[in-house]
Amino acid sequence: MFKIYNKQALTRQQRFSNACVVGVGASILCVVLFMALLLFLKIYSPLLFLPMGFLIGYVIQRFGKGVQIQFSLLALGLTLAVIFACDMLAYGSVQLLLSDLLEFGQYSILQLIYRAGACYLAYSNARVV
Repeated sequence: MFKIYNKQALTRQQRFSNACVVGVGASILCVVLFMALLLFLKIYSPLLFLPMGFLIGYVIQRFGKGVQIQFSLLALGLTLAVIFACDMLAYGSVQLLLSDLLEFGQYSILQLIYRAGACYLAYSNARVV
């Protein structure tokens, strides 16, 4: 009989598109801020990846408003891309990055933990649950 239709409500595809656009923007902002810290203040710390992962997940949750796992996977992929881009800015080559991460010391383990923590924060904060 009567159909109740909310014209202002976004479909799932529109919410995911919004999350993609805003998530890519947040990722670019994270890389630019990291580059500014690296160039001007000479600060490189993998600890900075944690707020980046949280920011990307929060922005996708806030503007995407999705409950599907695709929002979390989007945040995870963008966070991995940000981490890779920031590492390439800091190290300059993949070979130097891998040699630093794969040497068995306390700092290399901490660097991996910070990267994994950033991925976890992005993944867990991207969905409305």
